[in-house]
Amino acid sequence: MNLLSENTEKNLVYNLINLCEKHLLSVIEREYYKPEYVKQKQLLQELGINYAYLKKLEANGLKRVKLDPEDKTIFYKRKDVYALFDQLAE
Repeated sequence: MNLLSENTEKNLVYNLINLCEKHLLSVIEREYYKPEYVKQKQLLQELGINYAYLKKLEANGLKRVKLDPEDKTIFYKRKDVYALFDQLAE
């Protein structure tokens, strides 16, 4: 004996699959999508490095992104960080 009609069961399964897909996409986006620019503090945490090592990276060509010379908020371009690592690894 079925509590739901066949059509209702199909709709329920279809809706559950859609919800699972949306949830999975949001998890993937949250975990793997990273903005192009990252703040200095966040970069230090993500790479697991200290400020002194970051200064060495800058000495080897990593560029800071600031709006003006007095600005305390510093950003780095993720592509530049990874490109520098690739360059230094060769």
